Order: sequence, then C-alpha cells, then structure tokens
Amino acid sequence: MSDKLPLSVHVLTFNSAKTLSQALASVKDAAEILVIDGGSTDATIEIAKSAGATVISQRNASEQGTALTDFSAARNVGLKNATQPWILSLDSDEYASPELMEEIKVITAKGNPCACYVPRRYVLENGTVIDYATTYPNERLYFFHRDVVREWRKPVHERPELASGTRTDHLKGASLAPLGSIADYIEKNSRYLTIERKKAEQDSFAHWFRHRFLRTLRSRLIALIKLLLIWGIPRPGKRLPLQHELIRFWYAWKLIVVTFPHDPKAAS
Repeated sequence: MSDKLPLSVHVLTFNSAKTLSQALASVKDAAEILVIDGGSTDATIEIAKSAGATVISQRNASEQGTALTDFSAARNVGLKNATQPWILSLDSDEYASPELMEEIKVITAKGNPCACYVPRRYVLENGTVIDYATTYPNERLYFFHRDVVREWRKPVHERPELASGTRTDHLKGASLAPLGSIADYIEKNSRYLTIERKKAEQDSFAHWFRHRFLRTLRSRLIALIKLLLIWGIPRPGKRLPLQHELIRFWYAWKLIVVTFPHDPKAAS
C-alpha cells in the first residue's frame, strides 16, 4: 500500500456497469475506492469488487433500488466512511485523466489541506476531447482534504461546504465524460428536473423569481453569447455538438416552468 496515494475516491453508482470499469481503472493508484451504490441489479457490484473497491449503500435498505434524488446525502455517506485524508469525487460515467491523477499525486505529497476545482471535459466516442462548450470550464469542487469540508450540500448539482478560510485552487487535469446519445442526455436532464421540481415545492414566488427565473435567464444569455462565439468564429479543435448545446437551453426553460410556485400559499 506504500505506493498508493493517500486518496479516497468516491463513486456514486446505480446500474452503472457500462461505464464503471473505465472509471475505476483511472483511479487505480488510490489507496481507497468507495463505490456508493443505490441498489444496482446489473453487474455494477461485481465490477466494483473485482477492481478492489469497497461497496457501501447509499441509503437504508427500504430506499435502495431507485434512482437517487439526494446526491449530497449519498456523498456524505462517502465522507463518513472514508479512511484516507484526501477525497476525490468521480461520477460513474466519467474517468480521471492521467494529468489529473498526476496533479493529485503532487498535491497529496505536499500535504497542505486545500480544496480544488476539477474541470470536466466531454469526450467523443473515439477518445477526442471536446475543446469548446458553453459549460466550460465546467469546474466542480471534487478534490479536497477531508479536514476542510464540513459536508456536501444541495440535493442536485451538489457542492461541498468548506470550512472558513479554506484555500482553493483550480486544477488543469480534468475528469473526462464520454458524450452519450441525445436520448441519454435528455433522460438525465429529465431526472434532474424531477428533483428540482420536488425541491421547489415550498418555494415562494419571490424566491422563484430571483433564484430560478432571473438567474436562469442570466445564465442562458451568457451561454448564448458563448455559443455564438464558439460557432461563429473559425478555430481549431472540437466543439460540443450543437444538439447537446440546445438541450441545455431546453433544460433551462423547463426548469423555470416546473419550479413555478403554482400553490397560492407558496406564492405569498
């Protein structure tokens, strides 16, 4: 174990057999891999164990077997069970780039507690990395020292709550996400919309207007400008396919609609 990184990698899974092997192979140098499973019925568990990962449950047994609706709660299970000082969160449909693992090796060797933003890059089926997308740099606080994080917050699009004064940095190495089909992309966004609608049930009209309507409108205007620049200016490199970009605009519109406070009491 002396050649292993003092790193606990946390992977949330639910019937993730198609992509899990690649994810686990990319972090084989970590001293610990926790597969936090939601009750998979495919080969997810077998793949995890064959890769040397420790499998733990996301929720109580009565709640297992369905798609996850509170991602922070599941990631907090990982924090509770981690035995290593450094944490890397990795989605089951992505994998760590060699550059990311090399940066992690350098940081863990220094040992100074911090939290780092990890960029997420899309990858085509042939392995080509997408150079331009309106979501880029698409950074997430997915690598940190255990001592600087209190807990994960928010049911979806979760983020860790950092202790006051925590030093943050931006890594260059990325987690790589193979670009799925349009149908897969729509299905994933539809699941997020279901979670967002449930979370917004008690929100007031004022909260919806500020945090859903205005923020979403602002983000989509910025994305539209970026999209025009990406597709309007000739440049080397690969761009995220336009269909995938347009789905994000569809998601934004649906988010505004499904979270609107239809309950008169909530709107007061």
